[in-house]
Parts: sequence; C-alpha cells; structure tokens
Amino acid sequence: MKRDGHHDVADVSGRSSSGFGLMELLISTVIFLVIASTLFGLLVEVQRKTSYQAEVQTILNNTRLAIQTVGRYVRQAGNDPAKCGLSGIIQLSTSELLVESDITGSAGPSNPNKGDPDGDILDSGEKIRLRYNGATRSLETITGSGAVQTVAGSISDMAFHCYNAAGNPASSGEEVRRVHVTISGESLLPDPVTQKRFGVQLHSDFEIAM
Repeated sequence: MKRDGHHDVADVSGRSSSGFGLMELLISTVIFLVIASTLFGLLVEVQRKTSYQAEVQTILNNTRLAIQTVGRYVRQAGNDPAKCGLSGIIQLSTSELLVESDITGSAGPSNPNKGDPDGDILDSGEKIRLRYNGATRSLETITGSGAVQTVAGSISDMAFHCYNAAGNPASSGEEVRRVHVTISGESLLPDPVTQKRFGVQLHSDFEIAM
C-alpha cells in the first residue's frame, strides 16, 4: 500500500528500529550472568583467604600469649620467703598445673592486700590452676575461689611435663625445678589454595628459682 509515495516495510528480524529483539536480550542476559558469576566466585575466594589469614594470625597471637602466661606463673612458683609451707608446683595432669606462690599481701594493717609477701597464699594470683580445656580449645586460669578465666583460645593441644634438678620426671613440691610446656594451635579453616590446615607448636622450658 502506498502512503505519500512510500511503502511500509516489515522488519524481517522481528525487532523494531528503536529497540533490542528477543535474541539480543537473551545474549545480554547470559553475558551478564557469566560476569556476575565470575565476580561472585572471586569475592568468595577473597573472603575465604581473608578468613583463613585472620585465623592464622589469631592462632599465632594466642599460642604466644598462652606460653607467656604459663611462663609468668611458673617462674614465680614456690616463692615463699615467709616459709608458709606452700607446694610451689603440683602437676594435676598433663594438661593442668597448680601453681602456688606468696608474692603479695603485706603493707600494714591499713592496706593488707598489696605489697610484699605476707605468709599466706590467699591473695590474688597466688594460687592458680593452669588448665587446658579441650572442649573450648583454650587455656584457662582458675583461682583459689574457683573463678575461671579464659586466657587464650584457638589452642588445639597443651601439655605440661615437670622435672627435678637431675632432669628426672617430678610431680610436685620442692622437687620440681623445671617445667616443659608444649602448646599447639591448628586452624579450623583449610588453606584455600592447598586445602591444608595451618598448625604451629611452641615449646619452652621454664626454670623455677627456689
């Protein structure tokens, strides 16, 4: 049909001159989905690496903190200038130690809870159990009153071994002169690349000056 000297011509491709056809829309959608899927995969991989690296750093920090804490208590074990008869070190198990020392207390009747040793182990920090809790993967301190405090987490294993002056195994009292401590940490997350878990093990010998 003529109209003003022109003929109407149908678009054989099925699209109008002003927009995309169905095929172009499908192709664009597929390309978008491929790009989005690739980006999502990259984000997930970055998140895995970040989480793994954060856990590794936590393990390194906590194992160091744990062994430093054990060392601080063990080194002062048996301090008894007033001869109150404390035991010093008692090994309750391979994962638990009782540490006794007279280090604070005397400052006169008006202020009895600070100062020099006072002949008892009733003050804060003088009677402490160091315990590895496998259920929570942590090092705990337990005071004489039974209060439990978590010192460091992310600990996969811990062991105490006590020795006398001759280097033979010892379990308690004045015969203990050295405590060998082993602290291990292992990640719960695997390395995203190797799929292996990170692990670290620290060893230290603490001498007891009595």
